[in-house]
Amino acid sequence: MAPKTLSAALVCVALAAANPTVVAFNPSLHAVAPARFPRATCVGRAGATVLHSSAAAVAPGGAAEQEGGSTMAASIFNLCKGIMGAGALSLPASICAIGDVKGAIAPAVGILALMGAMSAYTFTMIGEECHRHKVSNFEDLWAATVGPSSKWVVSSAITVTTFLACIAYAMIIGDLFSAMAATAGVQGMLAKRSTAILGVSGLVVAPLCFLKSLSALSFTSLAGVAGVFFSVAVMGVRFFDGSYVAGGKFLDASLLAAPSFGAIRNGWKLDHMTFVVLSCLGTAFLAHFNAPTFFNDLKQKSVPRFRTVVNSAFGISTSVFAAMMVFGFGTFGSATAGNVFVNYNKADSLALACRLAMAFSITFTYPIAFVGLKKGVFALMNQPNPSEATNAAVITALLAVVTGVALVLQDLGFVAAITGSLMGSTIIYTFPALFKLKSLQQLGRPLTAGEKASTYGLMGVGGVLTVVGVTISVLKQFTTLLG
Repeated sequence: MAPKTLSAALVCVALAAANPTVVAFNPSLHAVAPARFPRATCVGRAGATVLHSSAAAVAPGGAAEQEGGSTMAASIFNLCKGIMGAGALSLPASICAIGDVKGAIAPAVGILALMGAMSAYTFTMIGEECHRHKVSNFEDLWAATVGPSSKWVVSSAITVTTFLACIAYAMIIGDLFSAMAATAGVQGMLAKRSTAILGVSGLVVAPLCFLKSLSALSFTSLAGVAGVFFSVAVMGVRFFDGSYVAGGKFLDASLLAAPSFGAIRNGWKLDHMTFVVLSCLGTAFLAHFNAPTFFNDLKQKSVPRFRTVVNSAFGISTSVFAAMMVFGFGTFGSATAGNVFVNYNKADSLALACRLAMAFSITFTYPIAFVGLKKGVFALMNQPNPSEATNAAVITALLAVVTGVALVLQDLGFVAAITGSLMGSTIIYTFPALFKLKSLQQLGRPLTAGEKASTYGLMGVGGVLTVVGVTISVLKQFTTLLG
């Protein structure tokens, strides 16, 4: 259950890799927003730059409008877009790690709220350090605090997480399109998951990955956010109308698994498996590579105004995530799948609409994440300006590897668990705390108790979540020690 729940969550984590300096985590942020909203345009990057977002890129409004920056309302909206995405569909299943009764929802939502608050705090911390060092991107912040010689760490983190994100995208495409094909009555090879992966990857994703600019995909931003809110509404309707309870019109043998409550553990418990939930839920808020851009794009930027933007956006996102968890797990219990819409009946027209929306969003967001992977590889190869032949060869090779892995793997649970524990904890807690620690040490004075708590303490939290999360994931995958 735990590994399964994390497979879709990986999407959230890995999207961050799409751009360390600017726009990155989550499908929704990779887009051009409406007038006066910070906009993201593909210019190439990864360890160096993949998506570039700035107020200067904002809609046609002239120099005055560009210099004005993004209003607080626009920044809140855009940050919500950056946090929320298709990966949120995995959150209901995370509750399965601690229990199989509806009583497990409350502690899980409590953990979600805690992770959201801590993530908002460290996101703000990055903005504060950008203000202190007068830098505008993640890499320059690393160079100003930790040192320029180790910027490869950022490129490596982005490359790994984006690679896994692309695999997750390809797998989800296979699941969604094959399910919709079955709903349409398609049979045989055309209804197989492998056919969906190869078909969509080859006919849609690959051509887009070879484009020099993906700015035309800006529409996926609002579409992604709209899809999340529509999904929450549908899940709420099905939670309250009883369609999936005994006697409900959609409870039949065609379901992946019948809703189940209390059949396995008949209770909930915050034990060692809580670390699985912490890893999964914590990564839902992984948008921290974007913090420098949001701070510098803010109109009349200041730390207090930035803090208000961050707290508001993370608060809204936490509320949306909580609703999805309540409605999803509350409907299916321990049978909740990593992608909650896999649970809904194929004859459920509202669920079908959600699958269509998510399939559309995932398909056209996959190429954006792929740009991050490609640029990350070039950064590690120290080839910021590769030739067209090299570019084509790398794109072809990466697509082949990603597609091949997606065809072989049926469940990215273990890989996702490792990635969530390792990369999520590092980016959300360790990196921001390290920035602040190095910055304070540059002042040449002893740290106060509060400064030690906000630096060493957070780094300790990140370290514990990383070590324990990875250990539990490995033990669960390869041994029977955890049951």
